[in-house]
Amino acid sequence: MKIQIYGSGCEKCKQLYANTEAAVRSAGIEAEIEKVTDMTAIVEAGIMMTPAIAADGRVLASGKVLSSAEIIPLLGGSPVEQPCCCCGGTRKTSSIKRIAVVLLLVFVLVSVAWAIHREHAAKAPAAAVTAPEAVPASDNALTVYYFHGTQRCMTCNRIEELTEKALESGFAAELKAGKIVFRSVNVDEPANEHFIKDFALDSKIVCMRKGEKLEKFPEVWTLVRDPEKFAAYIQAGVEQFK
Repeated sequence: MKIQIYGSGCEKCKQLYANTEAAVRSAGIEAEIEKVTDMTAIVEAGIMMTPAIAADGRVLASGKVLSSAEIIPLLGGSPVEQPCCCCGGTRKTSSIKRIAVVLLLVFVLVSVAWAIHREHAAKAPAAAVTAPEAVPASDNALTVYYFHGTQRCMTCNRIEELTEKALESGFAAELKAGKIVFRSVNVDEPANEHFIKDFALDSKIVCMRKGEKLEKFPEVWTLVRDPEKFAAYIQAGVEQFK
């Protein structure tokens, strides 16, 4: 089996590589693990969010750091039983399981704390000011987001540039009046991680939101080499909200 770890070399990518090595050892899987850092190769593999893991060319997960326990079943393996040094019996290499149990307990505690916080927050007076990145300026304003990560390739920067140009060339008056707002958001920053869930993101793309209406525009990656079609794609998307 050949396993690829896709990423720019950031700490999350290194952690996924280490977790994959641990998973392969624990499950007794014969595999070659390869780091792929070339952004062109990453895009050609269809991966829009890193770090990512693939086995024999099939993408297993992207945009998150899987634990060893999560990686093992994806590779079709299970922890190997080893002789117990003290009693001659067998024991599973269960350090991963112990970590998983601890993480589960932490998750439960955090969930309880969050529930308590929400209950108190519901009783407290509403905040006077909403964070500028949380929602559009008003229900009547169209917010155009470009979601990206900390590590950015030339294509990623180009998509942001072309999106801004498409808005400026087609809707300059609306931008000036605040009826259209463009925001470039780094979803790797802790304060912005909620956007991944809010928009159900599985790639770094352009999204538009006005009130309760939300649309995604994933074709920006395939149109990035054709500025005219790219601009038409974005401008047609804006027209949908009028």
